[in-house]
This record gives sequence, C-alpha cells and structure tokens, in this order.
Amino acid sequence: MSIHPQTDWRTVLSDSTLLALAGNAVFRRGQTYACSGAISAAELSYPDASITLKAQVRGTRAYTVELSVAADEQLEGDCDCPHAEDGNFCKHQVAVAMQLRQLLEGAELTIDPEAQKKVAAASKRAQTQASKRDALLKFLQEQTAQTLAERLWQIAEHDRYIMADLKAWFALSDVRQDGKSLKTALSNILKSQGFLDWYACTAYARRAEQILPLLEKTLQNEPLLARTGCEHALRCLYRVAEHADDSNGEIGGVLGAVMDLLLRSLEAVPPTAAWIENWFALMDADPWGLWNEAAVLEAAGPALVHAYSEKVAQDWQKWQVSQPKQETGKATASREAAYFSYDYVRSTLRRRYMQDLQRQGDVLAVIALMQDSARENHEHLELIKYCEDQNKMREALQFAQQAYTRYPDHFAVVDALLRCYDRDGWDNEAYAIRRKQLEKSPTVANYQAVLKNAKTAGLDVALVREGLFFWQIQEEQQALKKPAYQQRLALPNSDNKRGGNAGLVVSARVGWLLAENRVEEALALVQIPNRCAPELLHAIASRLPSSENQRAVVLLLRLFEHAMPGASTPYTQALDLIREILPRMPDSAQWLSQLRMQYKAKRNFIKGLAEL
Repeated sequence: MSIHPQTDWRTVLSDSTLLALAGNAVFRRGQTYACSGAISAAELSYPDASITLKAQVRGTRAYTVELSVAADEQLEGDCDCPHAEDGNFCKHQVAVAMQLRQLLEGAELTIDPEAQKKVAAASKRAQTQASKRDALLKFLQEQTAQTLAERLWQIAEHDRYIMADLKAWFALSDVRQDGKSLKTALSNILKSQGFLDWYACTAYARRAEQILPLLEKTLQNEPLLARTGCEHALRCLYRVAEHADDSNGEIGGVLGAVMDLLLRSLEAVPPTAAWIENWFALMDADPWGLWNEAAVLEAAGPALVHAYSEKVAQDWQKWQVSQPKQETGKATASREAAYFSYDYVRSTLRRRYMQDLQRQGDVLAVIALMQDSARENHEHLELIKYCEDQNKMREALQFAQQAYTRYPDHFAVVDALLRCYDRDGWDNEAYAIRRKQLEKSPTVANYQAVLKNAKTAGLDVALVREGLFFWQIQEEQQALKKPAYQQRLALPNSDNKRGGNAGLVVSARVGWLLAENRVEEALALVQIPNRCAPELLHAIASRLPSSENQRAVVLLLRLFEHAMPGASTPYTQALDLIREILPRMPDSAQWLSQLRMQYKAKRNFIKGLAEL
C-alpha cells in the first residue's frame, strides 16, 4: 500500500525529533535497544494514510509499543511501560521509531553484539531486582502483625516523616461524625513544627491531602459539620503556610481544595448573617490572600450578602474616622510622602466597599466613593474610566481635569484628559496640552500629534509647523551650553575630534523631516558640524537612491567611525555597516585594504572582513 505523498516521515522520525521528544538519556538508551535485537513481533501497516508499527520490546518484561506517523506529520506513540504511563516518550518508543525508519528506508536490520549484551545485562539486573522485591514482599507477608508493628514503630522513631504519616493514619481511623472528633483528626494530620523548606513541603502536602476525602465524606453526610471542619483545616494550614517555602505550590493546592469544599458546604447549607465574622477572621488569617470573595457571596446566599454589604460599609467608615485629619496649609515633603504611601488596609477596605456598591448597581454611590477617596493617580484614573463605562462623559471630563491639575506630568492622566478633550471637541485645549508634551519630549509621535490636533482645531498647519521648527532651533542653540546633553543624544564627528565647532544637535528636527519624507532637507541638516542620532543618519542613508551613493557613503562612514572605537567581538554592527557601504563605494577594494592595515590588531575583525 502506498504512503501518503505529503507524509514527511524522514523528518518526523529523525534523530533530532526523537531526541527532542525523549531527552538525551532516554534517547541514548533507545538507540541501544534499537540495535540490540530486543524488538520482535513487528507489524507494519498503513491505516488511513498513516504509517503504524506495532511491536514487542523486551526489557524487564515484554512491553507492547505502537507508533504512528499521521498524514499531518504528527508522531504518536504508546507503550505500556511505567515511564510511558506518565505521558513520557520512553526508550521503547525511541527504539521502535528507529526500526520504523529503517523499514521505510528499506535498510537491512542489523544487530550490534555490544548493544545486545548491554540490554541483556540491564534486563537481567532489572529481573534480579524485581525478584528481590517479590521475595521481600513475601517475607513481610509471612510476618505476624505484632512483629510488623514493632518494626514499623522502630523505623518511625528515627524518621519524622513516617511518624507523621502514622499519626495521620491513626487520626483518620479514629474519626467520628462529631465536631470534636473531626477537629482533633484534622489538627493531628495538619500539625507541623518549625520551618518547612520546599522539599519538606512536598511531604507535608502529601500528608495534608488525606483530609480531603475525610472532608468530602463529611460534606455528603453533614454539610454544616463539613463547613466547621473546613474552617478549622484552613486555620491549621495558614499557620503552617506562614513558615513554609511552598515554591512548588503544593500546600497552596491543598488550601485551594479545602476552599472549594467550603464553598460547596455553603451552597448545601447557606449560613446565617452571623457567619460573616468567621469568614472575615479567616480572610485576615490568610497569609497568601487566596480568597475569592465574589465566589463566597455567590455560594452563601442572601443573608450573608446583606451582612457583607453592611460590614464593608461600616469597616470603611470606621477606617476613615480613625485617620488623623490632614493639616491645612502647605504640607511638608515628608508629610506628603507619608500620606500618599501605599496602605494595604485602606486599599482592601476601599476595594471591598466599592465592589459591593458596584455589585448592587448603585452608580452614583460608586462615583461619590471614588471621588471622595481618590488620593493616588491610579485611583483618579479608575474614576475617569468608570464614568466613561457608565456613559457619564461630562463627569469623566470633570474628573480628568481635576486629575490633571494634581498630576500634570503623569502620562496616563494626560492621556485620559486628552481622550476626554478629543471626544468632547475641546480641540484648542487638547492642542495646548499636546504642545506642552512636544516641548518636554520632541519625539516624532508628539510632533505628528500636534500637527494633527492643529488641523482639527482649525489652525494654520503650515504656520504651526514653521513655529515648531523655529522653537526647536532655539532649543538646539540652548543645548550648545549643555555638553552632557550633546554627548547623550548625538553622534560625534571628525570636526569635533579636531576641536572644531561643536555644531547643533539636530536629531529632533531630522526625525520630524523624515516622518514627512523630506529626505533632502534632513540630509542638508545633518551635515558637519551638526550632529545627529546614529539611527537617523542610517535612515537618511537608506532612503538615498543609488544615484546618491556618494552622499550615502559619507553618512555611513560617519556611522562606521562612531561604531568602531567601542566595538568588540564579534563586531556585528561594524561588519554590517561595511556590507552596506561596499556596494555603494566605487573604490571599495582600496578602502578594505585600508581597514586591514588600520585595524590589523583586531584579529576577529580582520577575520570578519575576510568572510565578507
């Protein structure tokens, strides 16, 4: 039967693919099995345009392997060995894949005597170990219960993990369907002493998981008792979690499972309003903040929802009353910093109250709360966005203006106000802000935004453009008095090295000109002694046609002279520039010769030149 024409089995069955699937160690062992004669009863078939090989591989025992290459070039394998049962691509699958590749290539199947010896020896060792385990198990089964108990106790006295497991086993065996018995069992199982490192957390979590079927059984019979048990279990786990390195999240996994059981117990028997105190005490004790308050409210029923609304409102009001009143007049910097520092309690209480008002659908109350309590820039932004979401655009504009007055330099606040101005047609006000943005940061984006806004505001765009260039020239002339500014933003040139005129830093104007495709003007502007950012010089050179090669080469050589002093292996930037310069330079051979002489001490650079 023919193989599907689109099936590229050579790639699917290549060593690189098998290595990626199995990992280096398993791949090497699979190679050995493939040429050891361990594969037998091979059956090759072509079902549904795929390629399938089913075979037996002798290891510790005979394992059944089935491997398929589908028409979509997907390799699928299955083996009944323990390693493959965990979803891994095992050595037996590697071996069968290699034999399948040989069969499809028409190659003769050969056996390597050395590989055969290795596999036989490994199989013998595995069978010996299995035999010893069977003998040990048989010996244990022949011992009396008293003998085994005494031996187990001796071992547990020297191994705290085994002792903990025995205590958990005992606790589970002594549980009765009453609160005291359940709490005692949970306490004994979840008990821990000292700090748990990540390794100890794994052992603890494995033991702690034993409470889950116990709580599940209790939930089925006594949902109210299960709720009490879940609360107690969470308190025990919180105490452990405070002194644990749960990097793998295993204790967190147990906590999550107990919380899920608690939610189910609330759904089964909705709590009274009084349970609100238990719940908040649990949340306060949680060291990791894992609670999903919305899920609890949804599960717990109307009585708790009402109690929650009353409590979060009272808690927020109490917190406000407890805060010292701010002094009138100008605050000192330290007092201002203290007032605006992050306060976790305030943030939590404010969030709870605000989200509860939102859940109730009281839009005006939410806005009032957000307005009265906003004291950080993100809270002002949150207020503006909420008003916009509720289609209260007039209020959004009002709050955006207030936020801008307080945070005139915060980019997100400025963006929010501009969004409101643009939406509501405040074009002149938006233009004034965008002009300020440009003066603080004369980027291309800000330049284009000013011109676009000028057009919307009905201004003479040509006149505005002329004014921007005039303003920028004045800024560049002022920058001549700031050498540090020039060194940071501009490219040195040969005139500077010879002590000539420092020239203007023209990067901003060049960027504006290139954005409008005014290449000739940009080229005239970057002539020495003026200085410009390297990427802009490169952009000008790249836009010059082949008829302007001479002028392009001049710019690229300036870039090269700038790159070489600080260049190091592998000289990527410098060599890339040379590749770009050579096709444009008429006397390139002579220039290359000069480079070899000038930089002969840089051996890796010379080697890179030779490879061009």
